[in-house]
Amino acid sequence: MKNALFAYKNTDRMKTTEDSSANSILLVIMEELCKSIQMFHANIDNKTGDNERKSRGFSRSLSIIYTLQSSLDLEKGGPIAADLFRLYEFCRINIIQDLRNGKIGRSLDALNSLTEIYNTWQLTNESGKNDG
Repeated sequence: MKNALFAYKNTDRMKTTEDSSANSILLVIMEELCKSIQMFHANIDNKTGDNERKSRGFSRSLSIIYTLQSSLDLEKGGPIAADLFRLYEFCRINIIQDLRNGKIGRSLDALNSLTEIYNTWQLTNESGKNDG
């Protein structure tokens, strides 16, 4: 978790005195991203979905992805930061593509990867709290 956390710049949102606080912030952001993509997916169908909720999930997802990408420190974060950037970009591109197509496609693959990362970070964060 610390290696992944160091991939992010020391921005105003991430400035904390303890790593655990920064970890918690990152977990909340990742959780919100997953929820936003899920809301987008649940409402993607133009006939049966709620267009307002689809639009909210779509725009929120893209905003969070932008925040995560712009917070990455590609120089100090090394390969982990580059991999995270590529994952976020894959997610962004495929959310846009799925909106255009009106059906869930590769953004589901991105969501599954993000969920796996979130779950791993959450376990690591909980483990760190128990150790401290």
